[in-house]
Amino acid sequence: MDKIEQQKLKELSDRFGVPVDFVEASQKARQATTMKDKLAAFNREKELILKGDVDLVTRLHGEGKLTAREHVGNLLDRGSGEELDLRHRPYETGFDIGEGTAQGDGVIISYGTVNNKPVTVWAQDSAVLGGTVGVVHARKITMIMKRAIDNLTPLIGIIDSGGIRAHDAIQYPDFYSFGAMAYFQTMASGVIPKITMISGPCTGEMSVIAGMSDFVFMVKDDSHMTLMPAPAGTDAANIGDPWNVQAKVGACDVVADNEIDCLQKMRQLLSYLPANNTEKPARVDTGDDPDRRDEGLLEIVPIDSAKPYNMYKIIGAVVDNGEFFEIKRHFARNLITGFARLDGYTTGIIANSPQFLGGCMTLDAADKMSRFVRFCDAFNIPLVWLADTPAFLPAIEEETRGLIRHGSRMIMAISEATVPKITVGIRKHYGGGRLAMPGLNLGGDLLVSWPTLQSGLMGAEGAVSILYGKNLKSIEDESRRKEEERKLVEGMQWSLDLQVREASEEIIDPRETRPFLIRALKWMAGKNRELPPKKHENIRV
Repeated sequence: MDKIEQQKLKELSDRFGVPVDFVEASQKARQATTMKDKLAAFNREKELILKGDVDLVTRLHGEGKLTAREHVGNLLDRGSGEELDLRHRPYETGFDIGEGTAQGDGVIISYGTVNNKPVTVWAQDSAVLGGTVGVVHARKITMIMKRAIDNLTPLIGIIDSGGIRAHDAIQYPDFYSFGAMAYFQTMASGVIPKITMISGPCTGEMSVIAGMSDFVFMVKDDSHMTLMPAPAGTDAANIGDPWNVQAKVGACDVVADNEIDCLQKMRQLLSYLPANNTEKPARVDTGDDPDRRDEGLLEIVPIDSAKPYNMYKIIGAVVDNGEFFEIKRHFARNLITGFARLDGYTTGIIANSPQFLGGCMTLDAADKMSRFVRFCDAFNIPLVWLADTPAFLPAIEEETRGLIRHGSRMIMAISEATVPKITVGIRKHYGGGRLAMPGLNLGGDLLVSWPTLQSGLMGAEGAVSILYGKNLKSIEDESRRKEEERKLVEGMQWSLDLQVREASEEIIDPRETRPFLIRALKWMAGKNRELPPKKHENIRV
């Protein structure tokens, strides 16, 4: 190649912001006279695009991060990925957007399989224009979102972006932007599962797009998500930077130790889910005996209702191989939500945790339950409640933050769910807790109890205090008053125990919980309940 040709290639490289070798490959593709030569030139173009900016890739690896294509490659089954629209470049804006290749405009769109099931993926590429959102970038994301809906496949987004690209926003104020992404996120809701991984910064409108997903995954030390920048003089850690703030307020569903761990956890979650709302999750042969009894279940729950215990031990003893995929572990820890399998079938588990606030329900727990119930119902996943709650937390802060509004939303979500709904009463099942952990209320299908269950409006001591408090106070002799109170409590407890026996459809041996649930869910597998015709419920927000 002579100096004149080299100079022309350099001029084109400078003009379009692409490497000289890419310009050379493009020239050869245009000038080729045979199919073989054109194919070789196009393949060389693709090779250079996939290689990316070596210096930027090296920097990412030095920071312990993966490239966008490495994200997609580790998520999808090996060799199943097919990338689309990788040659599309940014539109010219008249502004300098920096040196280096910009093919793909900072986002990768692809399809492939996870666990041999089709999925659709988009991943922002921080090594190209910082992953900022421009015209082409936004168009690619909205296009692949629409195709995921059309093809009824799960939609996975991987966010690593510096936010909106000011050059495009100034030059093209009406470009495909966050409004279009938000629209398709909404259209996909309840139709296909939506999972978002935050692998780096996620700010401004992109944080709203992430928040509209069904599940948000974040990586310790690497993920940052905020809607607004921190005000001057404010520590960013107080408003969502780093990950643990969003995990504690419920905006993050799953936290991973690193990016590889995060991608593997996403694959694990997808294994529990159907491809779309027209299917049920596929059965997985877990090798766990459906008739297995666990002797340890006789020892976990203290008879004394004032003593806490580890609810995770009950869940682990009941579900297949003790495997439980928890959702929102760091948020509203008095309530546990997550996915497990019973005889290979995906089941949504909701359980009170007596280790936190004694298992009381709170408005955050109500929100946590509402979202989980609605997801499971949308995707045909039966629900099992493990109930041990003394009702809603009696606290002024809860009332003034809107406990009634949040609780009402939870009750509507439970009532609307048409999937099989089973409640196992473990210990306390009092007051409003009987609505939160629904039993036969709110369209529940089955309520069974362990022998330790205490149910009713309140415990025996509280009932005696309300009904006989004045009479007891009138007894001056303390020993006589205590004896009379003991008798009243004993009688009240006997009455409450009778109510439990009458309310529960069966009192089961704790060791039989697993086989009982498996048989019941098989019995209910054909449940088909239709809601009254309506456009949508008017749920309180």
